[in-house]
Amino acid sequence: MTSTREINKLVFAIGQRYSTFDPFTWVEKLNVQIYWKEVAETLYYGDTPIIMMSNTIRYSNQRYFILAHELCHVIEQDGLTAYYSSNMRFKDKSENSADEFAMAVVTNLYIEENGHLPDTYKDLRYDYGLPF
Repeated sequence: MTSTREINKLVFAIGQRYSTFDPFTWVEKLNVQIYWKEVAETLYYGDTPIIMMSNTIRYSNQRYFILAHELCHVIEQDGLTAYYSSNMRFKDKSENSADEFAMAVVTNLYIEENGHLPDTYKDLRYDYGLPF
C-alpha cells in the first residue's frame, strides 16, 4: 500500500496540475461522473469510474472529504475492485489509504483557501466534513 509520504506527493502533484486542491474540480478535470444517490462508493461501468455520492451529504461540507476519499479509489486503485471486494484485509488498507489521501486533499484545500494551516482538527472537520 502507498506510504503517507507517497500519498502526500501524489496529492500535491495533482493539486499543482489542476491549480487547486478542490476535489470537485479534480473530478471535472478527470472526467469522472458523480451521481447523487443513497450511498457513497466508486463503481465502474466498463472501464469508466463512476462515483456515487450520498444525497444526505449533497449540501454538507462532508462532501469534500468523502469525494476526495472516493477519488483516491479511482486514482490509486483503478482495476482492483474485484480484489478489493473479495479481500477484507486489502479493503481495510485501501480504506485507510483513501482516508489519508482525503485528509491530505482537504488540508491542502484549507491552506489554499485560508493561506495557512488549520489551527485544529476541528477547523478541517467544520469546513470539509472530516469524520469524528
